[in-house]
Amino acid sequence: MKRRALVASTALAACLVSVSTAQAQTAPATAPQGPQVDAGGDIIVTATRRETSLQSTPIAISAFNQDTLTKNGVKDVTDLARFVPSLQFNQQGDQSAVLLTLRGIGNDSAYTEVADPEVAIYVDGIYSPRSQGASVLMYDMERVEVLRGPQGTLFGRNATVGALSLISAKPKLGAFEGNVEFTAGNYDRFGVRGAINIPVTDTLAFRVAFVSDRHDGYADYQPAPNIPGINRSAFVTSGKKYYAADQQSGRVSMLWQPSDRFSWNLSVEGFLDTGAPVIGLLQTPRPGTKRWSTLSDTAPDTDRYSVAVRSTMNYDITDSVQLSYIAGWSRIGGSTQTDADAGALPPTGQRDADGNDLPLGAFGENRTLSSRYDFQSHEIQLKSTGEQDLDWILGAYYSHEKNRIRFDIDQRNGYRDGTFSWAGSFIQANRQIDSRAVFGQAVWHATDWLRVTGGLRYTSDKKEDIGGRNVTFSGYGCTVADRAPGGICTGGIFGAYPNATAAELVDLLPGFSISNNDVKGKWNKLTYLARVDADLAPDTLGYASISTGFKSGNIQDNAGLTDPETLTNYEVGIKTRLLDRRVTLNLAAYYSDFKGYQVNQAVTFRDAAGNVVRSQIVTQNAEGAKAYGLEGELNANFTDNDRLQLSATVQKTKLDELQSVDGRLYDGGKASSIVELKGNELAHAPRFSATLSYEHDFELASGARITPRFTTHYETKSWLSYFNGDANPFMNANLPADNMPDRGTNGTDWDRQKAYFRSDASIRFNSADQNYSVEAFVQNIENGRIRTGAGAFGAPRYEPVFLSNLQPPRTWGVRARANF
Repeated sequence: MKRRALVASTALAACLVSVSTAQAQTAPATAPQGPQVDAGGDIIVTATRRETSLQSTPIAISAFNQDTLTKNGVKDVTDLARFVPSLQFNQQGDQSAVLLTLRGIGNDSAYTEVADPEVAIYVDGIYSPRSQGASVLMYDMERVEVLRGPQGTLFGRNATVGALSLISAKPKLGAFEGNVEFTAGNYDRFGVRGAINIPVTDTLAFRVAFVSDRHDGYADYQPAPNIPGINRSAFVTSGKKYYAADQQSGRVSMLWQPSDRFSWNLSVEGFLDTGAPVIGLLQTPRPGTKRWSTLSDTAPDTDRYSVAVRSTMNYDITDSVQLSYIAGWSRIGGSTQTDADAGALPPTGQRDADGNDLPLGAFGENRTLSSRYDFQSHEIQLKSTGEQDLDWILGAYYSHEKNRIRFDIDQRNGYRDGTFSWAGSFIQANRQIDSRAVFGQAVWHATDWLRVTGGLRYTSDKKEDIGGRNVTFSGYGCTVADRAPGGICTGGIFGAYPNATAAELVDLLPGFSISNNDVKGKWNKLTYLARVDADLAPDTLGYASISTGFKSGNIQDNAGLTDPETLTNYEVGIKTRLLDRRVTLNLAAYYSDFKGYQVNQAVTFRDAAGNVVRSQIVTQNAEGAKAYGLEGELNANFTDNDRLQLSATVQKTKLDELQSVDGRLYDGGKASSIVELKGNELAHAPRFSATLSYEHDFELASGARITPRFTTHYETKSWLSYFNGDANPFMNANLPADNMPDRGTNGTDWDRQKAYFRSDASIRFNSADQNYSVEAFVQNIENGRIRTGAGAFGAPRYEPVFLSNLQPPRTWGVRARANF
């Protein structure tokens, strides 16, 4: 109730502001708010922490205003990936997270308090440490910027390989305006979003924005198995489906500008997600079943929320010096329940000699019983403004994150009602992260056409686990008879005694033991940027840079530590306008040397009888990785009615020395399971990818326009993990000689996404006065099977069954928008 009240209070505040102010304000309607642009029509961006035009900013950056996001069908960060060179994503189920990869570098486990992302997300200049919540839902944006390459001086916090910066639309003084948009489509999709700008006085204005979007789940339920001895009612055959969406968010923003020297932007945002998590679907469907279906004995459930407050104060000390204070507070929390086995091993109705239902360990359920991530940050900037021979910025940064979570795992034999197999509860009561940094950067205008930039940032991070405990089944005090149906261990630990401490759980439940996670680590690093850029010709900018990025080490379960990551990036680029400025072409070539790559894997340990002893996520440091490539973006307005956009990437990645175990296929407790991965490609890094969009305006006699639009995205094959399939040891001399003799029989491409096309189309009608529009659209026309992640279930005891999370199937709908 508390989290619903937090979100509801945001919506209530929006309504009160709207009603009370609308009664007092009768300003005439104006055109809808657009993005900031310079005199030449370029979008103004803040990638360098000062306002510059996109074409004069000497870094690899993609920028989108809200109109472009809408045309491209981008409603969240997953949709954005198709339009940004080198950007890829994966989806995670039981934490409802979106995981980003840029230039081949990312972390598919950076969704809890244990690991941090390499691609940082910033909202209105404030770091968002967790990839859940409203930070990935894009509505009422002024623009979205994707900065490629390390942002280790100005942004710093975990922007190892790049940053996603979301800039919400700000209130405007002296203009009463707004918009509302409705969307409906297949899978019973219905969404509404809108915004209203409300001037109160000459110095005060508010903006209220909201969004609601829902659709039914894509994955149907398979019928319960009709097998003697199986309780069919234990299976889910109706109700909310996996891959369903039900998200709501509201934002109230304030601009107070009492003088020409001072301004204050303040926003409060709430978010609620009661949809359903994604789930792994069989890569090869069983006979008689559909790809988009699951045999599930765990109903999906998501109840997550976030609340955020963001504040930016700017004060012009003089005509050439500005002081800024940027502060933020956020809370993300809630619960999720998901089917961890995804119905991969259907029950047989048989039992082994010990009375265990077969197949052993066939049922798995993960539940985030409760979680709460509290975060606050403070940043002070002092910088030059206006035209100077030397542009400079100095700053200091501090952030504090306090996290707590209880995460339960339940495993049974056969299915949900089967005999007990294993269970564990991971209770992290107090995990804290403190980050401190000071930074400075200067741009020297050496001549009218040549500029030199230098920057430094010193970062000190501290992480600690205070009182974290793991309560897991040890087998002691729980006999085979106790594990049989009706035995004292039947209930396991799953969801039991939600308010109990770890010590209380061990006393209440037989057969369980406790281990501690108390640990702390501290890391620091000096990162730098050196860059030169020059006006090579009219409308042509060239640049070259060396920059570094840093991500601190990790604390792990069982009191382990992982070393930090560092990245050194070498880059050259060119930005130019051609054909009387109708064509914009931006190119960037890079080489990245990645050191200490933090790789995560699930390792399961078993006893001599094959019983699970414990499982945990282990983070290792690879020696590193190399990534290099060429990125290009082209925007062409061939005529006043014809527009074409193209983004493309050619890249190559290579993993340095790493010996690891694929815990999804092999027993992590055996040395023979270790393989050498040196030379493998990184995950989510296709050699070539490109997106092409074209639209044409048909002008009607009334002045209205009809605009058809077509977009297609192509990727060559890519790997979904750094294991690059299940390698055959007899074909790889680097593998240990005692590897299992049957290794390699599981297939060589189970974690490979094949090359694919994915196309979207729309047709839009815009009224002559631009006050309303109607659009019909279809996405994923090919209805392609596009995988974002790969997993396996059943190994090492059984032949593994391969699973994958998928991008949405073909969807279609209509959208109507009105401006006032």
